[in-house]
Amino acid sequence: MRWWSRRPQAPSLSPEERLRRAARHVGSDPTVWGEPDLNAGDLHIGDRVKIWSGDRRTSIGGPGRIRLGHNVFLNSGVILYSEVSITLGDDVALSNDVYVMDTDSHGIEGRPPRAAAVSIGRGSWVGARSIVLPGVSIGEQVVVAAGSVVTRDVPDHVLVGGNPARVIRSLTYPEHCRRAWHDQWCYCPGSVLGPPITT
Repeated sequence: MRWWSRRPQAPSLSPEERLRRAARHVGSDPTVWGEPDLNAGDLHIGDRVKIWSGDRRTSIGGPGRIRLGHNVFLNSGVILYSEVSITLGDDVALSNDVYVMDTDSHGIEGRPPRAAAVSIGRGSWVGARSIVLPGVSIGEQVVVAAGSVVTRDVPDHVLVGGNPARVIRSLTYPEHCRRAWHDQWCYCPGSVLGPPITT
């Protein structure tokens, strides 16, 4: 037996333990599936956050500030890269392969790269393979259609789509609904995990 085969093996960390080591703060009951790339300089995560990293690796990184609210869901292949600030409000969902960056990384025409904070409001849902560009603020309970490129601010309660994304129509929610991506498992009143609807 060779000497290196007798060395004690370090216990492997669960995905949730790796998340706790990578972030400055992690709230209660996080769920991590797979092995996301976690290299953020200033990462704060709320309660009940779910991060999937399957056939396409999810990546959260950069030296900037990243804030994930409560009940946020990141699907496989999501990329969050911050040099300034990225904020996802409570109940935000990013579908597979969504790309959110607060910097252009490289300038053009001899100018320095642009960097500006990005925010996505409470209860919004960004569809698969969409891109959110630096400086964009997306309102509350917004749906961004799959494959969209969001280049400018988006108001609350609308569906946007296209390249560049534009408002397609307004969205109307029941009073008790907290998020655009509604199903029986959400925390909205009346859902399986939520409180009963009071009248």
